[in-house]
Amino acid sequence: MIWVAFISLTAAAQISHLKVPTDNPIQTSFDSLVHTSASRFMKDSARVGISIGIIKDGKQCYYNYGSTKKEGSETPTSSTVYELASIGKTFSATLLARAVLDKKVKLNDDIRKYLKQDYPNLTYKNTPVTLLNLTNLTSALPNWMPDNKNFFNKVNPDSIPYLLDDLHQKYSREQFYLDLHSVKPDTLPGSVARHCNTAAQLLGYIMEVVYEKPFDKLIREQFTDPLGMQSTSILKKGRTPLKMATGYDGKGRVMPYINWDDLRVAAGIVSSTSDMVKYMAFQLDDKNKAVQLSHQPTFGKVDEGAIAFNWKVSKSPKGTTRISHTGGSLGFSTYMVFYPGRNTGIVLLSNEADQQTQNELINLANSILDL
Repeated sequence: MIWVAFISLTAAAQISHLKVPTDNPIQTSFDSLVHTSASRFMKDSARVGISIGIIKDGKQCYYNYGSTKKEGSETPTSSTVYELASIGKTFSATLLARAVLDKKVKLNDDIRKYLKQDYPNLTYKNTPVTLLNLTNLTSALPNWMPDNKNFFNKVNPDSIPYLLDDLHQKYSREQFYLDLHSVKPDTLPGSVARHCNTAAQLLGYIMEVVYEKPFDKLIREQFTDPLGMQSTSILKKGRTPLKMATGYDGKGRVMPYINWDDLRVAAGIVSSTSDMVKYMAFQLDDKNKAVQLSHQPTFGKVDEGAIAFNWKVSKSPKGTTRISHTGGSLGFSTYMVFYPGRNTGIVLLSNEADQQTQNELINLANSILDL
């Protein structure tokens, strides 16, 4: 296998003699810090590649490690495309903030106001699900649609990713709305926060209704075109970006891409570190009123980890306010965290997913930006 570059970890830190392909020049103390931290992450044999984009005191820098696919020799670049997974939910959340400022919606609007059919089932003890509930994880809706909790009970766990792909390749928007008639919130909306792909997808559909435009056009008009994000799009069947990395699970198996129509808003956006640093700079703009609104905590306490518009707002061990989001798909793990008061942040995109990867990305970010 031909590597672009071999960097010995012993030159930067006494971790091991593992060698990792990278474009890190290791010319500054910060380069060395990144290298030590990223090499520790890549030390796990399950890891394939990682791209790192950083804004530090307003300056941008990029580092890449590993490869875009296991059997290849191509080291990632800042243009390599990865699935964002749940980080993509923040796009529709920011659209909601803009819709509020444009006086097109109110946060306490009953979501049924924007649904074409009647859904008397979408309440709990006469309390309806609101737009705010969709974006702060308190909708009480099921995490997945279709809501079949027993679907995978008797199958081999190794087959679940492929069964999921087969199921969702056939699952249409029409079926989503049809199945929504049988959904019943199981707790009071606004009382409990939990991950919910269904809420994120429904919010995207509602933004299409509010702005009378398809979601991919909204993404282009509101984000990718004005910010110059050339590698960011919604993944579609048969249209994989040329610079797309291959995603793997912890056992090294190639995983299907999330090009599912029913999760295109919740998990179907792909991007690169070059683009996501631009998006992060946009999120660090404290003069943007939509950004300001989307960062306001709406559930929980900041000291314990509050929820804003899909963003988590918390305090670092040193007391600095930080805003973050993780993402995990079948074959990709991602993390973005930024510190508005410091004009600093980091985005990490990795083409491997297992139960530990997201937590290790968080640890990697914290070791690089110790704020």
